[in-house]
Amino acid sequence: MMETASAQPGETTRQAPSVALTPVLVLDDNALTLQTIDRILRHKGACEVRLVHSVAQARDALLEMTPDVALVDVYLQGENGLHFVRELRGVLPELGIIVFSGDDTATLAAQAVECGADSFLSKPLTAAALTLTVEKLAELARERRKARALEAELERNVLDTVFPDILTHSDAMKAVLRLVRKVAARDLAVLVCGESGTGKELVALAIHQNSRRRRGPFIELNCGALPPNLVESELFGHEKGAFTGAVASRAGRMEQADTGTLFLDEVGELPLDMQPKLLRALQEKRFTRVGGNQTIGSDFRLISATNRDLVEEVRRGRFREDLFYRVGVFPIRLPPLRERPEDLDLLLTHFLRREGISQPHLTSGARAILRDYRWPGNVRELLNFAQAITLMCEDGTITEDCVRHYFGSRLELTGRTDTPPPSDTHRPVRKLADLEREEILYALRCFKGNVSEAARALGMGRATLYKYLRANGIQPTQP
Repeated sequence: MMETASAQPGETTRQAPSVALTPVLVLDDNALTLQTIDRILRHKGACEVRLVHSVAQARDALLEMTPDVALVDVYLQGENGLHFVRELRGVLPELGIIVFSGDDTATLAAQAVECGADSFLSKPLTAAALTLTVEKLAELARERRKARALEAELERNVLDTVFPDILTHSDAMKAVLRLVRKVAARDLAVLVCGESGTGKELVALAIHQNSRRRRGPFIELNCGALPPNLVESELFGHEKGAFTGAVASRAGRMEQADTGTLFLDEVGELPLDMQPKLLRALQEKRFTRVGGNQTIGSDFRLISATNRDLVEEVRRGRFREDLFYRVGVFPIRLPPLRERPEDLDLLLTHFLRREGISQPHLTSGARAILRDYRWPGNVRELLNFAQAITLMCEDGTITEDCVRHYFGSRLELTGRTDTPPPSDTHRPVRKLADLEREEILYALRCFKGNVSEAARALGMGRATLYKYLRANGIQPTQP
């Protein structure tokens, strides 16, 4: 094959278009070394080579390509290649990484492997060693990718099997279900936190059903649904004649939950004078019925739920700190529906089919309103919408007019529309997507295009930020 001129840094070189090419990223600040590697890989291996001479250029390249193999020099002008290797491994865990250097020392090679490199080569690079290593690591990258895809598929199947009643495509909810799987096997007290309507009871039931207590009862007490004077009786039970209307003895929820799970929903609503009594019963797993003298023991697992910020409640003196630590041994936060937009269509279709619409169809206008709506009532509100909209639509078609009629003024109060809500400043409501983009650009400017540092400051993973930048055509160094 006729040789072509070597590519300059930042350019991509290709072999014959009919060949399945291995994408390779090469980072070195020496132009001669880049040209040598480029020539070897083009003529000895079937590679699509991207040459870059700085970490900033390498980050830009990752927005446009997903390499199978990366070659990184250790000593770069003003930069440490091993730091970037660590960043690469975090962003692309399947990637085959080769570190090379003029210093051929065992210590440096060990440091490279510790940072995430798969192989270490010393300069000057030979064609045989380079092509063989690239071919080996390209195959390793493909095998890792297949294994990761298989692992993800197996996890989906496991989650679908273990939690058949919880439908989700959301990474945030899948992370919750992974936590649920882990904690279900342990007899720890769990605190499920989340806004109203996010499915806290469903998660609590899932923990119970996958625990060693699944053959025992699942007993629920909604602490916010009872008058304060009845909470103690419902929780501990009462003896006959303990108070007016107590015509017979009655076991409380703690006693009923023996060998099973006690679920205290809206535990943040528990009256303050009841909290020390509950704390003592939880510590001792023993209590006395209202109006009784006999101490009763009960072996149960405690799961609590709240839509309140219990840390703030403790700070304000409305919830005992010692009780907070007792009920919140293992906290689980459920994301609101607006943080899991991938689930909107899935859940709505499921609810509509449950209501008898086997093939629901949403017009583009209706879909746009539902996508932009804030869903303050979360999944419960979506279920209510599905139940009501079936009476308003014809032939399973949900139109924009039907949706607007259902929501009415709620769209102005909670939806992201062009009409600003009443306020003293009359500031227009800005879309969350615009705010997200602006904040990401600001973080990148603050850290001069360093995606790893920007991701850390934003509280998100590097891979997630790289994916966002690639999807939105953003260069890390753009103004």
